[in-house]
Formats: sequence, structure tokens, C-alpha cells
Amino acid sequence: MKISNGESGFTLIEMIVVLVILGIVAVFLTNAIVYGVQSYVFARNANHLSQKAQLAMARINRELTDMSAVTTASAVQIDYTLTKSTAPSCTVSTGCQYSIKITGTQITLEGTNPVVAAQVLIDGVTINNGGNNFLSFFRSDGSAWTTADGFSNANSNANYLATIKVQISLDFTGVNPLYYQGTINPRANGVFTVPLN
Repeated sequence: MKISNGESGFTLIEMIVVLVILGIVAVFLTNAIVYGVQSYVFARNANHLSQKAQLAMARINRELTDMSAVTTASAVQIDYTLTKSTAPSCTVSTGCQYSIKITGTQITLEGTNPVVAAQVLIDGVTINNGGNNFLSFFRSDGSAWTTADGFSNANSNANYLATIKVQISLDFTGVNPLYYQGTINPRANGVFTVPLN
């Protein structure tokens, strides 16, 4: 076949160069798409963990705000009582006794009187809660509180339980744990919570 002068076409070298450039562009586009998908999955998982933590914190807050007595208070567990006035479903004259505790990678709520099977409030907690206390108890002056100090003014003791600090460390695969914390001020403790100057 004879090509006349003035006609042009692509040479083999030009075709190879174009294919190499298209390959490089395809690699960059693929990396951008993969990065976008990874970012979406990361944000979705972080949002899911955040919602779980908020629900668990809200339930713990509700339970401990309305408690009327504390029998056990440690870094991993609290045993408390709700009276009929704070929990209308309690028909027992002595009140209903419940326990919130961290066991392994779960935080559970269970009843001891009446007996209620353990309900998981949140799972996926890091081992040893990331080195943090799950629960910390404080007097109104900020010093540590123990059950020996008494819960309310009925004990005629000025060292009432004023604040409970809750910390949750959730395992977030591939990155550092996510930490959530909140404070709870029990209502029935006789300590008035007012803004500080």
C-alpha cells in the first residue's frame, strides 16, 4: 500500500507513549477513588461508634442521676438503688437494686432485686478500658469519694457523692482508640449543683 505525501498517521512510538500516559492517569484516578472510599468507611465507622457511645452514656446518665443509694463503687462497677419515687416500676419497698459494670469488652446493666439479666449497653470497649477508670467518684470539693463517705445528707456527712465521671474507650480498628467521657451529678445526694464563679 502506498502512502502519498502529505498524509499522516500515528507511529508505534506515539501509540505506546499515549498508552503509558493513560496508564499513569488511571493509577492516580484509582488511588483517588480508593482513598475516597477508605475515608467514607472510616467516617461511617467512627460515626457508628460515636452513636453507640452516646446511647450508652445517655442510659448510664439516666440510671445514675436518679439513684437513691450506692452500695458498691469501684473503677469498674457501681451497685445502686432506685426507689419507687425515682423509678415508678419499682414496687419493692426497699427499692430496686441494679449494677452497671465493665466486663471484658462490654459494659452491662443488670438487676439484682428484681433479678434482670445483664443487658449490654455497649460492646467493643478496649481491653482494660484503655488504661482509664470506667467510673470515678468525687465529693463536691473535687476530692475522691468512697462509699464510706455516705451518699446523701441523710447520712449527716458533708462528704456526699457530688459527681461521677464516666470514661469509655472504644476499640477502633486500625487507629487509636476513641475516648468518650461525661460527668453525672446524682439528684438525691443532697449536694446542690450550681455554676462556679
